[in-house]
Amino acid sequence: MKAVIAWVVCLSVTSLAHADLLAPKGAKAQLKVEYVFTSSGKYITGAKERIDIWNVRRVVDVTAQYTADAPQAVAVLHADDAKQKAEMGGVQARVMSANKKLEPMQNDVMAMMAKCGMTMGGPSVSKAEEQAQEACMEKAVTEYGNNMQMTPDIKSAGQDIAAVQKTMSGTRFQLWQSTSLSGTYSIDESISKQAFEMTCTETKVCKREETTKGSGAIPPPPGSKSIPNASMLEVDSTGRDMMFTLPMPLVPLPVNKTVTTTIMDDDAKGGPGFARLSALPDNKPVTVAIPADLKSLSGTQSFAIKGSQSEAGTLTVNWTFTRN
Repeated sequence: MKAVIAWVVCLSVTSLAHADLLAPKGAKAQLKVEYVFTSSGKYITGAKERIDIWNVRRVVDVTAQYTADAPQAVAVLHADDAKQKAEMGGVQARVMSANKKLEPMQNDVMAMMAKCGMTMGGPSVSKAEEQAQEACMEKAVTEYGNNMQMTPDIKSAGQDIAAVQKTMSGTRFQLWQSTSLSGTYSIDESISKQAFEMTCTETKVCKREETTKGSGAIPPPPGSKSIPNASMLEVDSTGRDMMFTLPMPLVPLPVNKTVTTTIMDDDAKGGPGFARLSALPDNKPVTVAIPADLKSLSGTQSFAIKGSQSEAGTLTVNWTFTRN
């Protein structure tokens, strides 16, 4: 009977946590990711008016720190599977059923609130008036519960509530949210463009040479503050897999470009600039099976990056997850 009244007054549910792949709320973990982008090639125009040669290597190492949320029944990153869809559909049907059966009781509760001076969207009250209203409501609910008769609808609603609580107290999923991100980078690029125009020949070389280099710690975001939830990770203890979004550098990486050229009227301007890690072809989370426990997992993925000349290549991602 008390559970039914609590449903009407508070509409609350609870959750518990237990599973071999789940951690206590607040547990710590880290994900180390190495991104290696490489591109090299040679392009000669059909009439041999120009020869382009490039060799590019960009390496970024990122470490993201994570904190575990409490395990829960509903996924954030994982798509609903047939079982979860059925469970959530059942929960929705049970909630609607319980609310329908408890409409008379809800009306009684609204009447109690009005009698105690509590109104939705009414004028603000003093602290003393608020305490008096709460005491009045507590007394009214206690008396109501003591005098209430068990009816078939109330009994059935209680069964609906118990079924919903059992489903929602499930601990299938656990979300880990990133709290900080740090790392290092190294960029080494060389691009040459040889032109065969006007008086430029094999012997009188007209060539532009670009060298771009940069390395060091990944710069922090503006304000030197980490952006929360820049990456998320989720464990499915039933499906025994882990899904995560790859942590990426949040700001451009400083580099310095050196340019030498013997091409007439060519711009030889170089100097400080910025580079970015090549974007992933899609922004889908990575999914990996958990063979044993969650203490340590690792993997490698390679992506073909589309682009023009030096921007087209292969991005290899090596990652290692470790739970503290």
